Amino acid sequence: MSYRSLEKIFYADASSDRFAHNARLARERLEADSTFRTSLLTPNGELFLVTPRELSVLNERVMRNERAVSAAMGALPPVASAALVRSLVIDEVVSTNELEGVHSTRRQVSDALDLELSMDDPSRDRRFREFARLYLDLSDHDRGYPSSPEDVRRVYDLVMRGEDMHGVVPDGRLFRAGGVEIIGANQKVLHVGIEPEEKIIEAIARMIELADRKDMPQTFSAIIAHYYFEYIHPFYDGNGRTGRYLLALYLSRPLSTLTSLSLSRVIAENRAAYYKSFKQAESPLNHGELTFFVWNLLENILVAQEQIVDDLTQKRTALEEASKLLSQVVSERGLSEQEANVLFMLIQLQLFATFPGTSLAEVASHSNVSQQQARKYTKRLEELGLMVTTRRRPLRFELSEKVKSLL
Repeated sequence: MSYRSLEKIFYADASSDRFAHNARLARERLEADSTFRTSLLTPNGELFLVTPRELSVLNERVMRNERAVSAAMGALPPVASAALVRSLVIDEVVSTNELEGVHSTRRQVSDALDLELSMDDPSRDRRFREFARLYLDLSDHDRGYPSSPEDVRRVYDLVMRGEDMHGVVPDGRLFRAGGVEIIGANQKVLHVGIEPEEKIIEAIARMIELADRKDMPQTFSAIIAHYYFEYIHPFYDGNGRTGRYLLALYLSRPLSTLTSLSLSRVIAENRAAYYKSFKQAESPLNHGELTFFVWNLLENILVAQEQIVDDLTQKRTALEEASKLLSQVVSERGLSEQEANVLFMLIQLQLFATFPGTSLAEVASHSNVSQQQARKYTKRLEELGLMVTTRRRPLRFELSEKVKSLL
């Protein structure tokens, strides 16, 4: 990479005028025709993004990869697609929790999502329910975007519902009323959030305006808005999880659902570089330049896309082989079209779902028949040793071990 940060250039400058050289170069970058300015002022200067050749190529690679991701997703049958999205939601919630030191398991998140989708008692097991649902709703083309600071507070409430908020409940009208500091491992203050609350509310409104800008590529505006949200740090706790959800939400405009649902996992795998990019953006010697912060997030997006395509290519091949196996079983066992359809549903779940079981109600809905009729299909498949009951109340099924081994 030939483009270097202002900070690196400063430390490579052995002259006695290096501070003046640093300030002059910062001004030149800020005022360059190819620079995106934000009008967002910090103690280090106005936040801005330079677009060197390498960054433009990286962003173009991300957009080009979207075609491969969309094509891979479009080749899947509906059950596989839905199972894949749900699996990504589960992984994303677990990963973003992990980044904040919040322990959660895939089973916990899956169960929470089941409760939320079933509209079960809303007062029971509230932890992760609405948070998981927020991520699942990213696949809804009619999803809404925050249009006010009040909307951001509502997102936060859903993210944090069910958490132990003792001592960290927002105590202002919308956000925190007091100050907050980010402390590093050596007890050094890394960042001080904006205060008082009136300035937080104003800054959140500016963040929303930035994310909605039409004169900047949406990948850039989403990532810069993410940085600014974490810079504002509007809450005492939960800023990371709320900020990464908003990042996924804003990225779902220019990018696919699969990509926006895979970013926290990649960030968690590369967290040192992610946190370093925040530190770099805060350096006084970089004067508010966010080029390398955007660069880091785009590289993470690129990794997420490549992993998605690789995974879907392998699973698509496995599904094609499974389809051949299904044709053979249908012929040998004399399965009806409806029974074969149920078996193919279970095969898709086995390959694409985190937890591949399905309920009688889901079988009935998929087959477009009553649960009583669907039970006839499942009994027949059980008698043939192709599927098994894993739970009685409510009834749930999976492929038999014999079929799993064949897959």
